[in-house]
Amino acid sequence: MQKKILSIVLFLLVTIGYPFAQDLPTQTSTLFSGSGNCAVCHQPVEMNNNVLRDTQGNDISPVTLWKSTMMANAAKDPFWQAKMTAEILANPHLQSIIEDKCITCHSPLGRTEALYHGEEFYTYAEMLQDTLAMDGVSCTACHQIKSDNLGTPESYSGHFIIEDDRIIYGPYTNPLTRPMQNRVNYTPIFGEQTHQSDLCATCHNLFTPYVDNEGIVVGEAPEQTPHLEWKNSIYPEKNIECQSCHMPEIDDPVVISTMPASLAARTPFAKHIFVGGNVYMLRLQKKYRAELGITADAADFDSTIARTLRLLQNESADLTASYHWLSDDTLQVKLAIKNNTGHKFPTSYPSRRAWLYLGLRDENSKDLFESGKWDVDLDEIIGLDAEYEIHHDLINNPVQVQVYQSVMKDVDDKVNYTLLRAAGYIKDNRIPPEGFSKSGPGYDSTAIIGLAENDLSFNANGVGTDTITYKIGGLKIDQDYSLNAKLYYQTLSPRFVRDLWQYDTPQVSKFKSYYQEITNFPVTIDSLALNILSPTSIGEQGSVVPDHPILVNAYPNPFNPKININIRLQHAGKLSFEI
Repeated sequence: MQKKILSIVLFLLVTIGYPFAQDLPTQTSTLFSGSGNCAVCHQPVEMNNNVLRDTQGNDISPVTLWKSTMMANAAKDPFWQAKMTAEILANPHLQSIIEDKCITCHSPLGRTEALYHGEEFYTYAEMLQDTLAMDGVSCTACHQIKSDNLGTPESYSGHFIIEDDRIIYGPYTNPLTRPMQNRVNYTPIFGEQTHQSDLCATCHNLFTPYVDNEGIVVGEAPEQTPHLEWKNSIYPEKNIECQSCHMPEIDDPVVISTMPASLAARTPFAKHIFVGGNVYMLRLQKKYRAELGITADAADFDSTIARTLRLLQNESADLTASYHWLSDDTLQVKLAIKNNTGHKFPTSYPSRRAWLYLGLRDENSKDLFESGKWDVDLDEIIGLDAEYEIHHDLINNPVQVQVYQSVMKDVDDKVNYTLLRAAGYIKDNRIPPEGFSKSGPGYDSTAIIGLAENDLSFNANGVGTDTITYKIGGLKIDQDYSLNAKLYYQTLSPRFVRDLWQYDTPQVSKFKSYYQEITNFPVTIDSLALNILSPTSIGEQGSVVPDHPILVNAYPNPFNPKININIRLQHAGKLSFEI
């Protein structure tokens, strides 16, 4: 009886608009409903505070976890707005095409609704005036996408299908339909696509138009293709989807709605954390959230930033190293980077980059060799080539730096930072996922480009690893040394950002003011330290295998019935290896 009374009270409060989600939009349109309407039932409330919590009592409701993510604030992202207006200023005759293309996935509620009502394009000005459109990649966007064309090229670049049938697709079979029908006029049904990477591919396989020197659109090129990179990996056959990492499931039984009060718990439950690698923009949005109109508070952002750092530093990539004395004064170090993600590292938007730092010090802590050092004052890596840093297999000079990135080119094969001029890539040595091969699906859009293509230690046999050799000469025979290595990552390459400063738009000026206040520090993905013993102290030359895994050469390769794997240890101890 008490449960029945509670259900009636909750229903009455919902129908009269009790402000459980007053900070989120509650506007509606023909196709969509604001996230504030979803939060009314899918967020803990005082009168039914046990819903959408894990066994530790944490609020894991979709809206709570989502509202401080890049997806929630996609339409409010100041870098995106600055970049879009810069593209328009560079190609004003293509304004409608640029706005429509960019807004398709940054404001799907606004643009999809406009096209449903017969508009040919949806403009930036229209988006800014529409509170519902500014809800970003909101609940009723992803949960209304139909499975009809998913996984096919026809669905890429924002060509998802949403129809006016008031159906919401969810992850559970046999959902209770009446509460949602009464509240928001949607009927929830089970949708297998909510578990599948092909759903994400609609916006995360993105192809953008490019122009020639006369400003005429002459083709399309891949702007980002993480889904195609995933398809060309070991992860699909392991049933590891995009959601596995970006919406991780917990096995806790979770009551997923405040109504009715007697609703049974469901398991597993996918947490809508949507974290990637964009720590910098999250920090910027946290500081300027009031000015940007963001509904999440500082604590929400702190949680999302912490989750993003955990993903970057625990699940993205690993470093291993070994050393060998080539002579009494020349040290050889092999540094290996293993990509642990289901796509290239780094991935997606071409402003992103990762690079290696390697430093060698003597017994007096004097720096003898540093490649990839970050200069805080210059806001840049020391020693980069003027145009772009080529891929390296061997580094024997501190001004050489191993930078993993995709560098866009125009129709004249010149380095370019404007998407409308991006006819392809002059370099793409981002580390592929394990299983990636030239014969795999979608390779024409995800190819390894530049010197890395012929580097035998780059993704050899599809292992998703790159090994770089460092040679450091001029050392003293009777000294020990210390070696430090770090893998750094940045969402926004300073060169990519600074290209914006030449465009005089209000959005560029606003983003520049933010950027100057939030230092663009790189994130350390992994690091290691080795003590390098002098040639005389180790007696016979050999490699030191650290406590963590290391890649070693084997011959012959490919394997024959007999295979030689030579590993020399500094000290006696247990050794395990796998092939």
